Amino acid sequence: MDSPVTAALAEALRSSWGARVVRWNARGIGQSSGRSEWSSFPAWVGEDNCSDYKDIFREEVVRFLDEFPSARDCDLFVCGYSCGAIYATTIRMPKDLTDRCSNVFNPIRYILISYPIAISPVLGLFRTGWYFRALEGLVGGSWENCRDEARADVLILMGKDELGSFVSPVRIAYNMWMKVLKSKRRAERGTLDVVVVDGASHTWHDRLDKLKEEVNRWL
Repeated sequence: MDSPVTAALAEALRSSWGARVVRWNARGIGQSSGRSEWSSFPAWVGEDNCSDYKDIFREEVVRFLDEFPSARDCDLFVCGYSCGAIYATTIRMPKDLTDRCSNVFNPIRYILISYPIAISPVLGLFRTGWYFRALEGLVGGSWENCRDEARADVLILMGKDELGSFVSPVRIAYNMWMKVLKSKRRAERGTLDVVVVDGASHTWHDRLDKLKEEVNRWL
């Protein structure tokens, strides 16, 4: 939870928009129990992190519904930084809560910061394609886990320095990724906005104010 990037994002959502923000450590990090991604194959490919994210998301949605039964038209954000951006793309409103949430929440808005496109095959291994399709489902409206996705708005924030030069492997992978996402996009399913910030690296050192500025502009 001490990541400067996630802290800056939380501050932007909380101070500028009055959002209730929930952050947590991955397993084995800080005071979190459990073992880290080095401990097992399912942990390495992100299965544990996705499961934890889904459990926490559901728990917090139910808590909000219970605490604010008369709430209507509330914005709901799903966010992730680096590997967390990968896991965030797998989050959907649980089917058994859809009717209950239909008038309470607006379509989910996803904020994905520094999605690690170049090394995602190493992080996800055989699940990499599934992760890619989860994001494609958000912008295109359909994938194998859901043939009729709910509307979603997606913001992808990348640092120009982390992409490298025009001939770097990271930049080439990023350009291919963008072409695929834009080809899948269906306007009626929501918005897809991609912002590349000058001078920002993967850690966003000295560019956190710009990150918050871009998030606020999008919102």
